Amino acid sequence: MRTIAIIGSFKQHNEEIQALCRTLRELGITVTTPQGESIINAGHEFVRYGTDDPALSDDAVQSLALHRILGASLVYAVLPNGYIGRTTCYEVGRVVQARRPIYFSQRPNDLPIGVPDAFILDRSTFLSRVTDSTWVPEWPFNDGANVTSILEQELIAGTLRDA
Repeated sequence: MRTIAIIGSFKQHNEEIQALCRTLRELGITVTTPQGESIINAGHEFVRYGTDDPALSDDAVQSLALHRILGASLVYAVLPNGYIGRTTCYEVGRVVQARRPIYFSQRPNDLPIGVPDAFILDRSTFLSRVTDSTWVPEWPFNDGANVTSILEQELIAGTLRDA
């Protein structure tokens, strides 16, 4: 069964993220994160939901979220107007490093990773793909002919050498 982690700026775009999560759940797809819906600490830098253990520090909550992100079949970044934010940038980097499939609702602004066009899927295209049982999500850097892909593969493998 396909599981999906949704990432993005919960602080700025929680309504859009939650709407997508509801749609996915209605389709019978497990959303590993976010698990909460209502933000309980509006105005703070790090978003907390009512489902987050109040005894845990923000860093511990983030580590648990990253565990749920990396445990999903694929990750979808909701980026209205391309906005990505610091935490989402961090999460994208970890997802790429872990060689997990990741897709973006729009081309991210201010992300120093080249995202191939095929990994930019608007909401309706994404929903169409995830409900297609024949669709096989991929890691964005599997292409052995693309220079960026080759460099990402070598960087992760520890084989990248300065020229």
